[in-house]
Amino acid sequence: MSQTTTEPTLPPPPGAQQAEPEPRRRRWIVPVAIAVALLLVAGGAWVLLSRGDTAEAQPLALSFTQGQEQTYDIHQTMDAHVSSDVFGDQPLTMDLRETVTWTVRSVDRDGTATIEVTVTNLSGSLNGEPVPSKDIPPLEMTIASDGRVLSAGGIAFGGSPDSQGLGFPGMEQLTPVLPDAGQKVSVGDTWEKTFSQDFPYGDGRVEFNASSTYVRNETVDGREAAVIQTELTVPLDLTINLSELLEALGPELSGSTGADLGSLKGASIAYEGQGSASQTSFVDLQAKELLETRSNGDFDITLGFQGLPGIGDAPVNMAFTGTFTQSVDVR
Repeated sequence: MSQTTTEPTLPPPPGAQQAEPEPRRRRWIVPVAIAVALLLVAGGAWVLLSRGDTAEAQPLALSFTQGQEQTYDIHQTMDAHVSSDVFGDQPLTMDLRETVTWTVRSVDRDGTATIEVTVTNLSGSLNGEPVPSKDIPPLEMTIASDGRVLSAGGIAFGGSPDSQGLGFPGMEQLTPVLPDAGQKVSVGDTWEKTFSQDFPYGDGRVEFNASSTYVRNETVDGREAAVIQTELTVPLDLTINLSELLEALGPELSGSTGADLGSLKGASIAYEGQGSASQTSFVDLQAKELLETRSNGDFDITLGFQGLPGIGDAPVNMAFTGTFTQSVDVR
């Protein structure tokens, strides 16, 4: 004979809370569930977005091979002002586009490359007037594997041979300043460097103070690239000896400008002041080559002219201030 026993229902112990009604419970469960879901989604997105950035530390460098050719499209702008008691005051605006081909002539054991720079497809304006189309004589640059431009041909004061002095020494630093050879870095790491650029036609050197940060990894046209942010300052204290410049490049300069440069022998131009630039560069992690660069900056320079025809023996100073932008894109 079976028997079913029903347990007695006991009242809740003293002080115990009654269960919350279902509708009231849902009022806090739903917002909490949404918040948790958002956190999970955000966390998953962060993992996906940062997966490349959390890779193991690795060296960053540029790699050059003898005979290698690389072509870039360069766009430069400048919004400047010059003022002098002798020459007067006037604006100086520039907008130039060009195609630049780098041909690697040799590579040292430490990876430093000697590069011939050739300019084609020059177009743009200077103070609203079209820039004349002309042949630009090739110049030679020396670039280390860590991106430092050690030599830029001496007169490429504007990032490329065609600028003919429209800019300031140091604007040729188109490549990012990377860590020392073999040094491994991760996203978020920062390094600082001080270095000099040869200046063959006078006294002094072009000095650089650079602070760089490995910002992130990014895909550029299907290529994984390291994004490097570099802050540059370029203090200037040097003099161009035009006699030395003419002795080395006189025929080429005469051919490109159409001017009689013989009257400039014995003249000089002194540079004093400072330029600065903020540069973002993209470096192919596998091929170790520059893909693109975006730069902007400003300068405040005094140019001291001496020995120029028509100004007498006393030096003449000119203030040269302004801002500039540069972009470099691999073809």
